[in-house]
Amino acid sequence: MNINRYIFLDIDEVLATTHQFYTNRKNWNPEYNRHRFDEKCVKVFNSIVETTNPIIILSSDWKRDFTIEQLNRIFEINGVNCKISDITPNLWGIQYKKLQDLDECRAEEILKYQVDHADVIDKWVAIDDLNLTQWIPDNFVRCTKASEGIKQSNVKEKILNILL
Repeated sequence: MNINRYIFLDIDEVLATTHQFYTNRKNWNPEYNRHRFDEKCVKVFNSIVETTNPIIILSSDWKRDFTIEQLNRIFEINGVNCKISDITPNLWGIQYKKLQDLDECRAEEILKYQVDHADVIDKWVAIDDLNLTQWIPDNFVRCTKASEGIKQSNVKEKILNILL
């Protein structure tokens, strides 16, 4: 039986770490006017993708600044070995407007997508630096160290435990 695995992916402090933000200007990519992804984070993410063959849904705020085509080009530039299939709905500025509600907004966007596509999603995980645990207790892995992102100790294992 083919299992449809989904990853709801944030970018900042998951693939693009604060280490990239603060080290030097060469980490800036003028093509998309943002910092390059952390190469070690990309390596870890590519390993997860290779192991689980997931469908990638972008939950990051980057979805408001780029099209899926542009985002896939950014992934390609940074060596990410998969494409984004879709993005979560944008509820920021509609249902949520206060900065202190950002975590809840992100969780609600992910849960709305998951519910709307429940008939095709078998296993899923949300990966983010925001704390979504209150709303997504069982399918969430948090990258708590902004300078390490997804390469942080035990993060990969937690993701694989949910998806496999």
